[in-house]
Amino acid sequence: MMLVTLCSAKGSPGVTTLACLMGAVWTANREAVVAECDPSGNDLAPRFGLSPRRGMTTLVLGKRSPDDVGDAFGAHLQYLPGGLGVFVGPCSPEAARMLDSELGQVGIDIFPKGADILIDCGRILAGAAGQQEMLRASDRVLVVVRPDSAGLAHCQRTIDLVRALSPQSNCSFVAVGPSEFAAGEMERALRADLIAQVPLDHRTASIVCGSPGSPRALAKSGLVESARVVVDRVLSCGIAPPTVHADDEVVPRPTGENRNPHEPNALVTQHSGWSTNGHGRPNK
Repeated sequence: MMLVTLCSAKGSPGVTTLACLMGAVWTANREAVVAECDPSGNDLAPRFGLSPRRGMTTLVLGKRSPDDVGDAFGAHLQYLPGGLGVFVGPCSPEAARMLDSELGQVGIDIFPKGADILIDCGRILAGAAGQQEMLRASDRVLVVVRPDSAGLAHCQRTIDLVRALSPQSNCSFVAVGPSEFAAGEMERALRADLIAQVPLDHRTASIVCGSPGSPRALAKSGLVESARVVVDRVLSCGIAPPTVHADDEVVPRPTGENRNPHEPNALVTQHSGWSTNGHGRPNK
């Protein structure tokens, strides 16, 4: 299992969108699941018409009280169009902060060992115990930033925080949108590797967020291509493939229309059910 945490220093630079795109283009021989752990509130349930009552909240409760909730990971998963598995987080900030407090106590043991977990931590908040625990336990941390002067200054503080929490984790950054600074300048200023520069493409990002649009155009977009670059660089960092033991809980793959066509390295966004009915749900 690999834990990859995505976070931001300030604003909304597209952490959730990038996490979903990374899961969609994840490599064929590894299973990826997105987990929403943003203590400010989460987005996937309203974007895609999913239930906010099933996901991270029931997963944590299942770990704390398995006799009441059950601890089979498949019971807590929901699927985006095309089949990407997600542990949905609560939408309201109040519920999200309560979940964050619980997550700080149970830690990463709630996640299935047979999958790579892409953790959407959103914007870094002071005193968010669960968010800090995810950062502390991660193999890779990606700080998503708008690469202007203010964004880079906030990014530097976030990278310093991550390194203080988890000296062993590999912390890098992803720049979203154009910048007046060259890549080397940003890397020297932040003392961190730039994984990729992602285009600021609101139209394509809106399709990823559930708005109607062409799956074919999305699959060929620069936004998706840059997500492939991020995944390739994350997976090339030398971490061994996950070892699945007989007693590990493996995330079940959906079948039929909701199956994620990973062979070979295909996009969830190529699935004909992606966002074509205007509500972010697969067509029936």
